Amino acid sequence: MSDLRSFARVCFLVAAMLPPTRSLEAARKPVLFNRPLNSYDRGVVQRVRARAAAKLDDPECGKLLTDFKDRGGRTLETNLQPLGVSASEYLLQLSFLDGSRLPACRTLSVIMATTPGVPRVFVCPAGAGRVTSRLSLMEFERGSLAEAMVIHEMLHTLGLGENPPSTFEITERVRDRCR
Repeated sequence: MSDLRSFARVCFLVAAMLPPTRSLEAARKPVLFNRPLNSYDRGVVQRVRARAAAKLDDPECGKLLTDFKDRGGRTLETNLQPLGVSASEYLLQLSFLDGSRLPACRTLSVIMATTPGVPRVFVCPAGAGRVTSRLSLMEFERGSLAEAMVIHEMLHTLGLGENPPSTFEITERVRDRCR
């Protein structure tokens, strides 16, 4: 048994002294998902987010944070508390990024995309030949729905998953609570 331990120690020391190698993943060209929004869409996000944040200051709208739970069974309010900010302050601090390279944005019905528990929201482009986002089109056509969708995505950043509840159930709950 001591010969095996000696061999393991030697292997560990040899591996530690070897120069680092690049992994196969590192050899691929990375896809950057941290691109900022263009100035027009930044303005759209600022307007829609400000209106959505004002709605979150209403106690009825704020109940969304106790209506939903993350996959671990914690309320979204519980997940927000360690940050020491209100829901509206949190929303105003969230990062909104260009989602043009995000695979989820290839689906035309996707306006924005978020990973549960990750504090950033990707805004999907409107499509070929357009310089705006799907969110900007939504704001133009149905402003209150755009606000509900921004709140919907904020809930995901606090840990809310989907299916269940469905994307439509989440948005309808937001619209009911945040009038």
